[in-house]
Amino acid sequence: MSSPKQVIVIGAGIIGASIAWHLTKAGAGVTVVSGSGAGGVATPNSFAWINASWGNPEIYFRLRIRAMAEWTRLAKDVPGLPLAWCGGLCFDLPPDRLEAYAAEHSSWGYGIERVDAKRAGEIEPNLVAPPDFAVYVAEEGVAEP
Repeated sequence: MSSPKQVIVIGAGIIGASIAWHLTKAGAGVTVVSGSGAGGVATPNSFAWINASWGNPEIYFRLRIRAMAEWTRLAKDVPGLPLAWCGGLCFDLPPDRLEAYAAEHSSWGYGIERVDAKRAGEIEPNLVAPPDFAVYVAEEGVAEP
């Protein structure tokens, strides 16, 4: 009978943590080495937005949709995983560019809702001046690093 593999993972950000978790599930003995502690460097300094939005070709959009599904699956495997499926409200482009984005991603099957100022304010009540036009995707979320 062979002993379990011993693996050293360098880095404790989202990628290192995922590698360590999967190796442990597969039966390996894992040691994580990180000078910055849990969460790594990049991960806690990112917004950690889980989405399939913005400026990529359709094939990359499909990859990101798959990643969103994997986050959902992972949340079932790891109870208490700090995820919030709060949706994403976007209004940082001129209306014509925002509409072009919405049309493209809607044609790919992304659940985009076009919203006015009233609806934007309902979605995000802390906005001082809700935008006249925004897009909202209820299926987007964030991971707390």
